[in-house]
Amino acid sequence: MMDINVTFRIDAETKAQMEDICAQIGMTTSDAFNIFAKAFVRAKGIPFPVNLYAPLEATPSEQMLADARQTIFDSGTDCQRMAE
Repeated sequence: MMDINVTFRIDAETKAQMEDICAQIGMTTSDAFNIFAKAFVRAKGIPFPVNLYAPLEATPSEQMLADARQTIFDSGTDCQRMAE
């Protein structure tokens, strides 16, 4: 398949941040945009939620507590299965 060039505008700060992150990951911005394009095609649309209002996120301590509760629940379920 033949590659083509695509041109679009992005603000300088976002571009610089993206280039820095891509360099840390070991890829180019072109690689990142290609990954996005393939995910877009696979999802037949934007591959992540686009919302007017961002959902409230749990604070780290709330998330850790929720994770701990889930781990305890999962452990109990596993123990019940092993006892059967």
